[in-house]
Amino acid sequence: MKTVFKVFSFIVFLIISNFAIAQNKIVIEDRAAILNEEIENQLQQKFLEKNLFLTNSVDFREKCDYYFSSITKSEKGYLLEVKDCNDKILGSYFAGANLGALSNQEKEIIIFYNLWEIIENPTYPDTAPVSKSDDLEDEQNYSGPVNSEHDSRYFFAPSALPLKKGELYYNSLYFLSHDIQYGINDNLTLGMGTTIFGFPFYLTAKYSIPIQENSHLAFGDLFMVGTYGTNFFGNLAFATYTYGNSHNNISIGAGHLYFKPGDGSEISSSIVGNISGIVRAGTYFYFLSENYLFSFKTTESATRSTQLSDGTWLFESAEYETRRNIWYGLTGIRFVRKSNELVSWQFGLTHMLFVSAKAPAPYDSPQWETNSFNSETRMVAFPTFSFTRKFKL
Repeated sequence: MKTVFKVFSFIVFLIISNFAIAQNKIVIEDRAAILNEEIENQLQQKFLEKNLFLTNSVDFREKCDYYFSSITKSEKGYLLEVKDCNDKILGSYFAGANLGALSNQEKEIIIFYNLWEIIENPTYPDTAPVSKSDDLEDEQNYSGPVNSEHDSRYFFAPSALPLKKGELYYNSLYFLSHDIQYGINDNLTLGMGTTIFGFPFYLTAKYSIPIQENSHLAFGDLFMVGTYGTNFFGNLAFATYTYGNSHNNISIGAGHLYFKPGDGSEISSSIVGNISGIVRAGTYFYFLSENYLFSFKTTESATRSTQLSDGTWLFESAEYETRRNIWYGLTGIRFVRKSNELVSWQFGLTHMLFVSAKAPAPYDSPQWETNSFNSETRMVAFPTFSFTRKFKL
């Protein structure tokens, strides 16, 4: 029934909008988690009576057909704000500290009538002459950066910040690997990915838990399998903590990786550490880095030959375990497209540092003529780029 109502509302809106000019759609960015399906349905009906269609998606080619409203929360309370397509503030309304505790009907009334009042009678507060002290007070009490559309991921590593319900996030590295993530609700994100060759294939899940305004915790899993009949598989269970806002944050994570290479060798496991971060350097420009530390055991082999006193030769072969450490990371910059903030490009360097422990005695002796162990510490770096696009379904 709700679906029928939405379809009917949209048809009515299309008929009405043929006679309308200027902005005929409105988007509400609910950064305070006030709205639910019941409130959104009521707001959609109310705005439709005013020849405005409430939508969750934006066609940035027709950006100036939209009003951009937001609901934010600070220590003082809740703030409603409306901007035009040029990011110019039309007006704002302070809704008090108890908006979240009201009934759905009360929330809908307060949100609709105050947003409509701002649209109908804009005050343009950002152009009005105000004192510096008033400006500072407003900034401290109410302002907050608009959420980044790309805060759920760095290059590839996830942050603890979730996708919103109905958001689809596409990420491609070199246009060779392809990854999609979908917000099942405001906490749970499911995804999958592969390469253009179809190998390997993986599934992901992440559940995000907000702790405080700038603190989020997430638990997740990445399960990877080979294709085309290979026996390769791997699984990474992880936890990540993110501190900071949507534009500037740092994430620290840890997980347990186990994998079977598929070459007949046994299952290996490793503890994986991750530290990632992003810093906003401009309106559409960021510095970001993600780094992993792997430490795992490997089996090495060595052989030697010894001439005995009777002139014969003794050939020996042995296997032994040693530990390898790998630091893997991607560091670079993110450009968000100005004309469409749902699109971004990342450019940078992929860097890998291989650090091996010393071979255990007696296999560190030069008497062992051949040895698969390589104790050399070496660094590898090469350029990388990725493309991301968010869809709001």
